[in-house]
Amino acid sequence: MAISNEQAHTEEHGGNEGVYFAVFIVLAILTIFEVLATYIPGLKVPLLLGLMGTKAWLVAQFYMHLRYDTKIFSWTFVIPLVVGGLITVLLQPLVH
Repeated sequence: MAISNEQAHTEEHGGNEGVYFAVFIVLAILTIFEVLATYIPGLKVPLLLGLMGTKAWLVAQFYMHLRYDTKIFSWTFVIPLVVGGLITVLLQPLVH
């Protein structure tokens, strides 16, 4: 019995429509939390950075298929994300 291209893609990458829809819903909920976080004066920047990092990680892991690739691709994504977050946090006193 022959396997269709869609079935081969699903087996190779491990995801299906249900997984992608669940990630979409989580991303939408995190976006709502980001909008609400803008009204919290003291925790706004750290909270937004955490939510941003979480959303970026979800997109990279599921939609860019880094979850199913070798770990070197994940590290090339995580290291600049962490460095960018640290630079943003460390430069905040200069902005205010």
